[in-house]
Amino acid sequence: MNWLRLRFYFRLFFIFVVVPAAVFASVYTLDQRGFFAIEEIEMKVMTKSEQLNFSKPYLDKLNQELSSYKGQSLWRLSLSQVSDKLKAKSWIKDFRISRSWPNAINVEIEPKILSLLYVDQKRLAEGFVRPVTTDGAILPEVDTAQAPPLAMLKGEVFVKDEAKRKTAVELLKSLPEEGKLSHKIISEIGFDNKEGYWVEVAKTNIKIKLGEDQFAVKSARVSQVLDYLEKRDLKARVIDANLSKKVLVRLQQTP
Repeated sequence: MNWLRLRFYFRLFFIFVVVPAAVFASVYTLDQRGFFAIEEIEMKVMTKSEQLNFSKPYLDKLNQELSSYKGQSLWRLSLSQVSDKLKAKSWIKDFRISRSWPNAINVEIEPKILSLLYVDQKRLAEGFVRPVTTDGAILPEVDTAQAPPLAMLKGEVFVKDEAKRKTAVELLKSLPEEGKLSHKIISEIGFDNKEGYWVEVAKTNIKIKLGEDQFAVKSARVSQVLDYLEKRDLKARVIDANLSKKVLVRLQQTP
């Protein structure tokens, strides 16, 4: 009986001590010889196709930063270090990092969705805009060729004042998906200290003043006015909806 018990303990010792130690020693030896040295950092972007290009310059810069891990041991690398770098990027909504044995890191990134493009007239002339995300974050410049077709946010106030920038995003969200004042046909959004927020409609260049609140209610009134004008073949220059229950229309002057 004692021999059987001793034999049992020996098996346990072999399974839980000897085998792990042998595995560790083998892995350690391979690691010392550079078998797990990181050679590849593979990044995959998960987003809508129309918003894929804007993240390219950010990805290129991130790839340069992560390249510092190349040559390090994948076995000993702390993924939390990589995670901290990604958390610091304002353009990233979510991400996933994993080891790909024996010598690669896989990074899956979901960029934030863009809502607007902040434009400085001088930089726009040089071909650059700053994307604005749906949570109101303003990102570093990208080439206009890489930016998706979104409404432009005009005015330095939107760079300095985060609250006003977020309200501009909410204004755009409050507009209907379809119709005479759909968010899809807005070309510009701006802010005036006296009159509040205004939007400009693409193609017609109608300027619509919406004040600083109740955007959904006011846009519904403006839609009715636009229907009325279209039926009578009238062309508006400015529509002021920043009035209590009224909408003021300034028509284009006929030649």
